[in-house]
Amino acid sequence: MMKSIKLDYLWFVIPTTLVIGLITFIATRPTPGESIANQGNKHLKTPEEQHDTYNTKPPTSGPHLNEKARWGVHTEQIDDELQIHNLEDGGVIVHYDPDQTDEATIQALTDIVESENESVILEPYADLETPIVLTAWMHIDKLATLDEQRIKDFISAYKGIDHHVKGE
Repeated sequence: MMKSIKLDYLWFVIPTTLVIGLITFIATRPTPGESIANQGNKHLKTPEEQHDTYNTKPPTSGPHLNEKARWGVHTEQIDDELQIHNLEDGGVIVHYDPDQTDEATIQALTDIVESENESVILEPYADLETPIVLTAWMHIDKLATLDEQRIKDFISAYKGIDHHVKGE
């Protein structure tokens, strides 16, 4: 009888300990980039419509158009008010400052974005603080140099997470 109680106890304690450990690991692991305060998701009729200034450059949330930019590689900067809807829909945007980024880096960024089948954009973005900036809904990461693994980790962490308010 005592042997049976010990075995029952072990069958309970070991799986419970493993589950608690896994939950703790997931809950405490760091997420890539910096978390940014949510500026909401109000829809605008036009990019020119008056709205509060965004709290980051490029923005990570806030008032935006109902339309989205097409996924993939862009050769011109996308209006902030357009690209935010892509972030709300679970997209990730890789921005590079054309005045701070060489052609080899742009090609490496293009290769990363093209390896994703959707939900990722590459775009030039003027006057960035660093040569490369990654954005997702309420997250930003600023890179002084190309770091392919860091970019892939950021995309993996945030791509595909929808941020629409229920009922929208």
